[in-house]
Amino acid sequence: MTPTDPVIADRSAGVALAAAAGDAIGAPHEFRGPLDEAAELRMTGGGIYGWKPGEWTDDTQMTLALLAPLSTGNRHVEAVEEAFLAWFASGPRDVGSQTSMVLSAGPPLHESAAAFQRARPDNAPNGGLMRIGAAALSYPGKPEQIAAYARTTTELTHAHIDCVDASVIWAVAIDHTIHGAPGPDEPWDFAEALRGALLHLQKARRSWWAQLIDEACERPPVDFHENNGWVVNAFQTALSAVVRTPIPDGAAPCGHLVAAIGAAVRSGGDTDTVGAIAGTLLGARWGATAVPIAWTSMLRGKRLYGKPDLRASDLDAMARRAAKGGKSDQIGWPGRVHLTPYYLERFPARPATVALGGVQFGGVSGLDAAVQSGVDVVVSLCRMGTKDVPDRTEHRVIGLVDGGPQDNPNLAFVLADTADFIATRVAGGHKVYVHCVVAENRTPTVAATFLARHRGMAVAEALSTVESALGHRPSPVFADGVRRAATL
Repeated sequence: MTPTDPVIADRSAGVALAAAAGDAIGAPHEFRGPLDEAAELRMTGGGIYGWKPGEWTDDTQMTLALLAPLSTGNRHVEAVEEAFLAWFASGPRDVGSQTSMVLSAGPPLHESAAAFQRARPDNAPNGGLMRIGAAALSYPGKPEQIAAYARTTTELTHAHIDCVDASVIWAVAIDHTIHGAPGPDEPWDFAEALRGALLHLQKARRSWWAQLIDEACERPPVDFHENNGWVVNAFQTALSAVVRTPIPDGAAPCGHLVAAIGAAVRSGGDTDTVGAIAGTLLGARWGATAVPIAWTSMLRGKRLYGKPDLRASDLDAMARRAAKGGKSDQIGWPGRVHLTPYYLERFPARPATVALGGVQFGGVSGLDAAVQSGVDVVVSLCRMGTKDVPDRTEHRVIGLVDGGPQDNPNLAFVLADTADFIATRVAGGHKVYVHCVVAENRTPTVAATFLARHRGMAVAEALSTVESALGHRPSPVFADGVRRAATL
């Protein structure tokens, strides 16, 4: 089944979010040996560059040099060149050695990179591949144009043919996955998506890359870790982690994203980079809704040093606009400053909120009163403006679509993840307000999931309790999601 527009948008955002998450998960372990399977992977920060908890590294910083222009509809390679140079001039904490030398030589960068390559013909590091996820959003559904964009942006710093080929293959495969992968219960052949992209390489190069892809599928990721600063080994490490990590059984196959990023990072070596590379392809398959709130709530990092940190919500918004040629949707989201007036003008006001299990639930019309009453965490189940919630208040926007199962492929995971996040914040002493637009479907659904998972209610009791309190019962699709989420 062809993915719906909401799923394509979610997958596009997933490319950026999962890559940044893999980057931040891998940052503490960079240049170390393989990790034990039992080792817990968290965004602790630290590592050789002293990253903050949840902070992404130069992998995502350089990705933003592509993503930011694309989010405005600017596909000119010159915009990427300018962004690279501005980033380098801001004094980044970590810069790859080849990237540093090329950017130090100055523009035009493709000439500086070519000169560097002539002087060091065997150099082929992974600095182009690590940022290529954004290139896959440049011309959605147009692989030839994506291949050209990936090629020219990679050549700004990495002119070796291995670097260029790897970027082309990966970017084209991401686009194919976004637009071609089926629903979560059907298999998707990641390696075949990469093999299909070989058509965009020189004919003489295709069989060699096909062999490399086969090898990565046959061997565990740790087999490639010792030299995964080299682009080919980084490619194979990430691919091996993706294809050799089993898809979980049950109601949340999208758990593959977390597990496969973990496999990439545990392989050792250039862990932040292989985590980011794997994340781009995984995000294209499973979407932003498969990235846990425990990760997105911590994610942060620089685009330019000396400027405020960006957050996961910024990456999400830029990726969605990039995939739409720089445009927001019909109501101006993402990017609109205020959406609550739009909702209040078009939907019936429901100022009353209800308390269930120590959490306040309601609609948009109850948001201001909730914040004024001392709520310090807002969980929005609908599109929101960038300033609808005060900066002092933690705000999470959850990717639930008020539609059918085809628009919510990760429904059970999203519901369980959201309920668990709410419970964690309540246990930490926070006051939480959960809302959609008018509290008729999404809010009752999350409320019932929360009561079932964290307040000891059977699903039937939770659904009845919510219906009595809010006057609405979740749709059959969402009620089924509650049942499946309760067992995760």
